[in-house]
Amino acid sequence: MTEVYAIKLLEEATFEKLRPELLKLLPAQTCNKVNAFHHSNDSQRSLLGELLARQLLKKATGGPLPHEAFMPGEKGKPAHQGIQGVHFNITHSGEWVAVAISSNHVGVDVEKIRRIPDGVARRFFSELENQWLDAAKNEDERKEIFFTLWTLKESFLKAIGKGLTKSLSSFTILQKENHEFVLEQDEETLGYHLHTYPFREGYKLSVCAKNKAFKQEVSILKIKDLIENNTESYERKTHGLGLNAED
Repeated sequence: MTEVYAIKLLEEATFEKLRPELLKLLPAQTCNKVNAFHHSNDSQRSLLGELLARQLLKKATGGPLPHEAFMPGEKGKPAHQGIQGVHFNITHSGEWVAVAISSNHVGVDVEKIRRIPDGVARRFFSELENQWLDAAKNEDERKEIFFTLWTLKESFLKAIGKGLTKSLSSFTILQKENHEFVLEQDEETLGYHLHTYPFREGYKLSVCAKNKAFKQEVSILKIKDLIENNTESYERKTHGLGLNAED
């Protein structure tokens, strides 16, 4: 089963108050990476992605993780050394951070829907994908198609660990009559499956996995869910900050 979890960024002032306590939950090497960002929201995206991934790995393995940073695996994807049979991938865009976890290779991508950059589709999409995009009835539908394709293609490249070192136009994503998506025209796509999730308005989230079973909804978590094992110090320091409010 492939599952996806997401968490929304905190207000910047709230995050900065919590930053010292949250960093205590991460290895020193990871803290250095988080603190190297110049902008607070970039630090928060990195920190929340790491915390969320570690929480899910802990749940999947049934025990605490060694206090070590994620290291690049065989194909450059972040991985936790010594853990077998559990794969994860991290993504973020705008106000959201998401992590996919699966029993086999997995990639996930979330994108905030925005104006389509000029020329990107012609450069990165296959001929069939551009035909689908050109058939859009209006600009809103065009954005919907573009970011569906983009997140699906990105999630596949992340699943195989190649990122943009592999051309996005070298493979094609087709939509079937049942609204499912399939990968074609590339031998590396064999055995991989795609799923696009209904997510928050203004965002598109897709996942690719070498596992055919997908949990049908994204699970939304909050900061308190990530650090529930540190309840005493956490609740004392965060009292009154409104972290239990709904999105």
